[in-house]
Order: sequence, then C-alpha cells, then structure tokens
Amino acid sequence: MTRKINDAGLDLIKTFEGLRLLCYDDGVGVATIGYGHTRSVSRSDIGHRRITKEKAEKLLQDDVSTSERAVEQYISVALNDNQFAALVSFTFNLGAGSLKQSTLRRKLNTGDYDAVPSELARWVRAGGQTLNGLVKRRRAEGELFTTPVSRVGEDTDNIMPHRLDVPDGPIIRGYLSDQSIALERGSVDDQGSANYAHLNQNAPDGYVVELQTDLLALGFGGINVDGAFGNKTRKAVMEFERKAKIFVDGIVDRSTTDNIALWLKEGHTKTDPPGVNNDDLRLLTDGTKMIAPRVPHFSQGDARWGQRVLGRSSSISKQGCAITSIAMIQKFYGRDVEPGSLDVYLDNHDGYHGNSVIWSVAGKFKETRTKKLKYFRKSGRESDLIKIIKQRVDNNLPTMARVDYGIDGDLTYNHFVVCVGVTEEGDIIMNDPATRSGDGYQNPADDNIIQQTSRKSGYRIVQLDFYDPAV
Repeated sequence: MTRKINDAGLDLIKTFEGLRLLCYDDGVGVATIGYGHTRSVSRSDIGHRRITKEKAEKLLQDDVSTSERAVEQYISVALNDNQFAALVSFTFNLGAGSLKQSTLRRKLNTGDYDAVPSELARWVRAGGQTLNGLVKRRRAEGELFTTPVSRVGEDTDNIMPHRLDVPDGPIIRGYLSDQSIALERGSVDDQGSANYAHLNQNAPDGYVVELQTDLLALGFGGINVDGAFGNKTRKAVMEFERKAKIFVDGIVDRSTTDNIALWLKEGHTKTDPPGVNNDDLRLLTDGTKMIAPRVPHFSQGDARWGQRVLGRSSSISKQGCAITSIAMIQKFYGRDVEPGSLDVYLDNHDGYHGNSVIWSVAGKFKETRTKKLKYFRKSGRESDLIKIIKQRVDNNLPTMARVDYGIDGDLTYNHFVVCVGVTEEGDIIMNDPATRSGDGYQNPADDNIIQQTSRKSGYRIVQLDFYDPAV
C-alpha cells in the first residue's frame, strides 16, 4: 500500500496551490481547477466548469498519490512523516522527473539528510527567473522536512533534544568545547542545560546564548535567548546563511561564526546585508582591497568532509588543498559546492590521476550551457605572478596560487591557496584551506598574508591556476 502524505504536508500544498472552484487559465494557457488540478479539464472548461470543495479535495488526493508513489520509488532511506510529506509537496509541484534527476535525491539516498533544505532551495526558478512564491514554498518544505514529527506547530526551542548516540545517557560536559565545534539543532550550553536532560552536543558555557544574542542584534528575530539550539534558532541560522551567501545547512561552523563576526564588525543587518557589487565595500579603511562578494573559506580538515578518501589513498584533510581551493572558486561563481561534493563529482567523472586533480574536469562541476568556466594556468617569476594576482584583484577575480614551503627539494610546490585581496603595502591576502582560521576576510593579516605567514616557514608563489567565466 502506498504511503500517504500527512496533514501538515497536505496543508502546505493547499496553501501554495490555492483553491479555485471555477476552472481558470493558469497564466500560461493551461486549464486549472481546484488545488492546481489540470488532468481532467480542458481549455473549453475555462470560465464554465465549476466543482465543489469536496470534489477539489478528491482531485487533490488523486494528484498527490502520483507524487507519493514517486517519493517511495526514488528515495531509498528511511523518512519520517514530515520528511516524506515535504518531498511529496516538492514532487507535486515539480514532477517526479525532477525528483528522480535531482542532486537532492542522490545526496539523501547516501544518508545526507542535512543537505535537503539547501537542495530544495535551489529549485526556485521558472522561465529563467527566480520566483518569490517558489522561494517561499521551498523554504516551507525545508522547514517541514526538518521538523520532528511530534512537534509540528509547537515551539520546539523549548522541547528537550536528545543525544542521538546515547539517548538515555547522562549529560556530558565539554562534549565539543574547542574551536572545531559545529553547533546544530539539539546543541545546548550550560545556561540552557538545566531544562534539558539529554543533549545532542554540549557547547561551551554561554556559546549558544552568544550566538542567539548576535542573531537578534543582526535582525534575525523570533528566537529565545535560552542557551538551547532549537528549531527556531536553526531557522534563524539558515536565514542568516542565505543572506550571507554561504553554505545553507543550519550548522554553525567556523564559516558561519566568521561571517556573523564580520557582519557585526561592519554594521550589517538582515535588512542591510553586504552589497554584492558595491566597489566601496572592496576597499577597507586601512587601504586593503578585497574581492567582493566574498570568496568563501573552506577548511580541508572540516569534519563534514575532511576524512573523505581523496583519489586513491589519502584523505581531503591530508592532501585536499587543491579541491578545497577549487571549491572556494566554484562557490564564488555561484555553484552549490563544497569540497565533499566536488570530491564525489571528481570520483564519478574520472577527475583524478592518482591523487592529483584533473583540472579541466573539476572546472565543469555543475556547468551549464549558459554558466561555464574556462581554466587557465600561469608560470613564471614570483614577481610577475604577484603582478597578475594584483591585476586580477583589481578586476574582482580570485586566483589559486601554488606555493612552495621550501622544505622539499623534489617538489616545485607543496600547497594551494586562494588569493582574495591585496594589502596597502602590496602583499597578497589569501584564503588558506589548511587552517580553520584561514579566512582572509575575517583575518586579513598575519598568517593569511602569503608574504608574512609563519606556517611552514612561509609560502613562495610558484604558479597560478584560475577559472574565469567563459565569455
């Protein structure tokens, strides 16, 4: 027997489809009636055929059943009722073919549930334009997908989260208390722990409270400053991530906290986010020039992908500076990518030779007919390469640099970084994938300046790699 959508999912579909009892033209010549039903009506019915609300409900149930079967057929992992309902709504709106061919399906079937909201958020265009109605619908579907079944309509910021690994175990202090912490739904600090018997994560004292206070200061409201990372806090985080144009997953990792700090420092808010094409934003008060919008920073050792096997043997955390740097560039150009997904793509498209990236293959990640990148490589004297980097910063173009540590005579380079700015003195600011604090926008000095970094006794530029939009 085919699994059925729950009331929450059905209500979501009804809300966005709307109810029309008289047959009408949907705006593109398709006869429509009820809750978006089109199968049993024709253009001759427009303005003439009328149905009852009960009939509209029946037609909706019949139409939804096709989407229910598609979700059951194409999704192989376990889904709770809200997760199933959210995907049925998505499929009802876009068709079973879209679900079948989607990256959403591929990621979810590997067990990556957290990727679903951001994957849903990609399906918001029609006729070449982003439609506000689709943006709202995908957001609602993402929120339903992440809402615990027993808590629909409840204030889940005040409902006890449980540790997934030890659901009946004691509270563990300092579960994740260093800089590698990544807050997610269920995280609680000591200020909030009195009301929570079990935890997903125990954060350092005041960590969640500080996050919630910062989000409110930036204009992302509707949350309680209670030290407990519930659904409302997660929604605020995801809204911030969308506004900041960083990876939308509702997880507060270093990238998220760095951007929150930068927004607070520069006085940005939800209603006044950083400008995308405002050249004034590129020149900081000390004369430093930065590429805008910001080139995102990925750390190759991030727990989400750091231990993935790269090529044939080693992991991303050990030798993944190249694909991590490529992912930064791809993200800058609007590709929905991070090092883990790029690694999967390279594995599936013969993108490795041993552990070395095949650059031409990597550049075609999510390439379309209208969104292509060309790969270029430059060698020469370091002084000439630095001039090229500066010219590219002036043209708002990021550049990957191969750098030599000077500790291995058998190699011409040891590491990859992304050049994102130039100081007033003419030194190059980088996003360094080797460190979690390697965001050149957050720390445009010291170890994020190629000429001054103390890491590995300094970097020397020996070659440039870059992807530029095909004209």
